[in-house]
Amino acid sequence: MSERFLGGLAIREWGNPGEPGILLWPGLGAPATYFAPIAEYLPGRAIAVDPPGFGGSSPVDPNTRERYVDVAREVIESTGCRVMIGHSLGAYLALDIAAQPPAALRAVVMIDGGFLGTREFRELGMPIGEGRETLISWLEANDPRFSDWETATATLSAMLGADPSPVIVDYVRDIFVEVDGEIRSASGANQRADLLLAILNDDVVPRATDLQVPTLLVACGQPIEHRAIRQAAWERLAESSPLVRLHVADEWGHNPVLQAPEAIGALLADWLGES
Repeated sequence: MSERFLGGLAIREWGNPGEPGILLWPGLGAPATYFAPIAEYLPGRAIAVDPPGFGGSSPVDPNTRERYVDVAREVIESTGCRVMIGHSLGAYLALDIAAQPPAALRAVVMIDGGFLGTREFRELGMPIGEGRETLISWLEANDPRFSDWETATATLSAMLGADPSPVIVDYVRDIFVEVDGEIRSASGANQRADLLLAILNDDVVPRATDLQVPTLLVACGQPIEHRAIRQAAWERLAESSPLVRLHVADEWGHNPVLQAPEAIGALLADWLGES
């Protein structure tokens, strides 16, 4: 792996620099190293970013969805990427990129983006649409805090349904910091709220009808208690364009990159080989 800056973005690269690139965009609060477990399985050169304002990357101005999409397009064009893979909130950006792709882009993958509307988010307990301060308060109340690094690693591993491997240990050290003897999120609730408010909205299906490149939507079936709401959303999106292929992974949770890296790596490599 190599690290460098591209404009104001911190990026990490795996693979042969001479091969076509795959842009990897992580979800809320996650750094580029989120994708380290699957980089070796992907065909070509993997290029992951710390999203603007997180990790080593500078924030964007204005803080809008359109500006994030512009940044993603700039990375794709300047690094010769032919594929974009977005996880969670990054999948929303991947959807926008697929609707207005750079000339060289050939395919997009969206890993468990959710693609819920305001009503569905509220049904799941997340106060999207109720104002910035309410969202910040909700994020602060739901932020995990741990007494030590060992507890943080064990708890996150259990949540992921994965063994506390060295990859998980490294990831925990990337997304948490120690403050006043307590392990807590490395990114502030204000910072995450602003990103959520910039990216999330109700116009997902209209955007999906404009897709221009083959798009794989990987939907994760766990936790089961949220399945019905989420399944309705991913089926609605998949039905909106013939370019979308829906793959439902019943046993995976929201983070298959960490939970089942070999399996999702093989899935992505196979689909990209066909596209």
